[in-house]
Amino acid sequence: MSTADHRASFDTDAVDFGRLLLKYRKRRRLTQAELSGLSTVSVRAIRNLEQGQVGAPRRDTVRLLSDALRLNAQERVEFDRATGAEPGGALLETDALRAPSSSQPLRGREQEVAAVLKHVLGEHEQLIAVTGFAGVGKTRVAMAVAQALEACETPSVLWVAVRQDSDNSVVDGLASSIGDRSVLVVLDGNDTDQVSVATMRSLVRECPNLRILETTRTPRVESSDYHLALRPLPVTEPFCAGDAPAVALLLDLVADLQLGFVADPPTLGAFAEICRQLDGLPRALEAAAAWFTILSTDELVRMARTDPQLLATPPGSDVDADTSVPQAVVAQPPAARDLLTGLSHWRDPWTVRDVVLRTGMSWADVARSVHSLLGHGLIAQVTSDDDLVRFTVLNIVRAYLRRTAEAVA
Repeated sequence: MSTADHRASFDTDAVDFGRLLLKYRKRRRLTQAELSGLSTVSVRAIRNLEQGQVGAPRRDTVRLLSDALRLNAQERVEFDRATGAEPGGALLETDALRAPSSSQPLRGREQEVAAVLKHVLGEHEQLIAVTGFAGVGKTRVAMAVAQALEACETPSVLWVAVRQDSDNSVVDGLASSIGDRSVLVVLDGNDTDQVSVATMRSLVRECPNLRILETTRTPRVESSDYHLALRPLPVTEPFCAGDAPAVALLLDLVADLQLGFVADPPTLGAFAEICRQLDGLPRALEAAAAWFTILSTDELVRMARTDPQLLATPPGSDVDADTSVPQAVVAQPPAARDLLTGLSHWRDPWTVRDVVLRTGMSWADVARSVHSLLGHGLIAQVTSDDDLVRFTVLNIVRAYLRRTAEAVA
């Protein structure tokens, strides 16, 4: 290519970038001075870029402008392309797509995080799914995986929080930006297949070193190369309730809200009872910790026994914590839904054999229904003194089914 041809191509890139910059600035209704204040890029530089009077901007400038304009993943890809620079560079470095962090410790999930990391760093699995009931901690596990990868040079992590009203455009164009780079894309909250399996498969076909980690409430085992069903945190330990992950998490949460808080043995027992009634669900425990600021421990134990749903909803919140329960129940086949209603009246843990003997259903039908209920997190496996696998219906599910029955009656 001659010098003149190279200059013409270079100028075209500059004009394209300027047009995009002007378009996104107008969309946010910002003046050049206001964008300058938000991005720390000078007004003169912004004006020259919009008029196409300068060459491709530096990567730092693109990142500052992208963050100030609140561009999504697809728009950052277009911004990156318009500079004429190597695709994907600015996208992979942007703060907007970095994994969120939490100040709370991740209790009792060391094995799950290690298992997901093993497959993310492996050679064969490209689609990894973490599934489970709402509030069980899927996002926190994905965050821990992303944070563990920050210490490594590769893979880079792109965090995409999938919204209910989003579509596949959230990942359109990522393939050309990622190329053969080693990248982990986290699709957090892909609960209703907003980013389709076909789109994910297309991405990994085009990008040989790409891994996709999806968090979703709905298990789609056949669509992933590795699937981890996340269970509630264990509540009790043989010797000390304070060592149980669920109780330890609740202790940390309460201590953060009440400085100088010390748990004596009776308090540990009460905490264990609250954790059992809330099924060891981390989000429910966070709500319960907020109640400790206005109620006594004894009052909260009574609330946990009589109305776990209320305790699982932060005080003063209009958000019903079990909005996901009816969705998960309705998603069940009729046979599994009817079985769940019957099992909600069983107070003691049960086995698949118990269900067969007490209901008269076939082994195949019971196994199919129990597998579906377990996959959607409506029931949980419990520890037992024998070698039998026992289950129980989550208390938060029992409360919902009880209220539904009372409303019908």
